[in-house]
Amino acid sequence: MILIFYALRRELGGVRKRIGNRAALGDGLRGFQGRLGGENVALVATGIGITQARESARRALQILPQPTLVVSTGVAGGLAPDLKAGDLVMADRLLIESESGNYEDAAEIAPGAIQLARHALERRGLKAAAGPMLTARRVLANTAAKRDAYARCGALAVDMESAAIAIEMGQGAPPLVCIRAIIDEAGDEIPGAELAGESGEVSPLKAAAYFIRNPSALMQVPAILKNLRLAATSIAAALEALCSGAKS
Repeated sequence: MILIFYALRRELGGVRKRIGNRAALGDGLRGFQGRLGGENVALVATGIGITQARESARRALQILPQPTLVVSTGVAGGLAPDLKAGDLVMADRLLIESESGNYEDAAEIAPGAIQLARHALERRGLKAAAGPMLTARRVLANTAAKRDAYARCGALAVDMESAAIAIEMGQGAPPLVCIRAIIDEAGDEIPGAELAGESGEVSPLKAAAYFIRNPSALMQVPAILKNLRLAATSIAAALEALCSGAKS
């Protein structure tokens, strides 16, 4: 079985229709299971942020059958200036932001897992930039924050869950592959991102007040949704490729 972690349902918009024999997960896990690329898969929704990711990963690893491969996927923010919306990024090393704001090593991805994933993608004509990936405690909402993170740690992209999942897996775990698709580029601003807490929660009243004060931010929403569709399509193709190539 391949265990796949993702944060939010919309990230897998292109995957759900590709799952055969789809059924909801039980035992308090959010997500679904079925067949993808000839493999049994369990897809677990973690929610946003380090705390929720660790809790969901811990529970899934306790309850579900021992997986042959674990995948952390979903959208990510681009830190490297050459990455575009929809591009795939595969981590070879995971960093995590500490509570003090420092960036610390969290996990090295096994070379064998990277090679397996790369070959699986190449067989489907897919490419992924490989390099460090940062797991942050909050959304990096503007170009200055992204530029600073890139300069400090050299991570190609940033998410809010992957390193937390790797830490929860610990030593001697099944192979981990972290592959994500870019939704916002290094030069993109994310309107209202500062309203979200570490677990991604946003007060509807605060959101409404923000857009009333910043009506121009509404004009950016269509572009964000377009980028989400691009990223979701890339994620679906990558996951199907990984599952099809898992035994190769």
